[in-house]
Amino acid sequence: MDPINYAERNREAWNQVTHIHHKNSRNNLHMAVQADDYSDLDPTETAVLKSVGFQQNRIAQICCNNRRELISLLKLGAESGVGFDISDEAIKEAEVLATLSKTNCQFVRTNVVEIDPTYFNQFDLVFVTIGALCWFDDLTRFFAIAAQLLRPDGHLFIYELHPISGLFALPGEADYEAEQELKIAYTYFRNEPFVIESGLDYVGNTQYEAKTSYAFAHTLADIFTAILQNHLTIREFQEYPHDISMDFKHLEKYQKLPLCFTLVAQKSSDS
Repeated sequence: MDPINYAERNREAWNQVTHIHHKNSRNNLHMAVQADDYSDLDPTETAVLKSVGFQQNRIAQICCNNRRELISLLKLGAESGVGFDISDEAIKEAEVLATLSKTNCQFVRTNVVEIDPTYFNQFDLVFVTIGALCWFDDLTRFFAIAAQLLRPDGHLFIYELHPISGLFALPGEADYEAEQELKIAYTYFRNEPFVIESGLDYVGNTQYEAKTSYAFAHTLADIFTAILQNHLTIREFQEYPHDISMDFKHLEKYQKLPLCFTLVAQKSSDS
């Protein structure tokens, strides 16, 4: 299947689930984002971002969904922001939240790898969070866009699910064994896409007749190489034993696996 078809199938699936997420939200975002001290960022990403420095900066979030994290950074002192996402419905919800939060941000409905060049060299920080990288089969192309969005000396920040988590079966999957949760069930070197037909409602964990979506596995080498090939210098890489996906909470108790990571890279001053 051609990559553009992957993107369109995923757009349709995310459009479908956005309304379900809103319905099943455990907190009232429309009220929450109006608070001056609103933040959806956890302590790990907050600490790393503060060490990088984002106050008074212009920020781009790619795969922003409804833009809770971008609004959080603006509440914490960023100057302005632009969120990019492929889902029409997520962008509509982001527009509502942006208005209610009274923050200086815009939103653009686009496939990330097709972001308009007018946005290139405009941002001090490009922000990528959980559940973004898996939707792209070509990370070199993805990080090419991230690098082009950055101004010289700008930073790329990633807070993502660790690729090693993909080795383990989830409760409900055929290969899951409750007595051997740390048993390796899958290969680290998966080449074919995951075909997802069970839905994307990680908010309410509800069942619904879902449109098919497609996700891709990436090794750490895939991620590092794609970043470096786009002339970004990796400044910091940290691994953590906590889960940020809501899928692997049952593995946290072992404190033996890296379940997520942060990465900071920088664009050179002469790029």
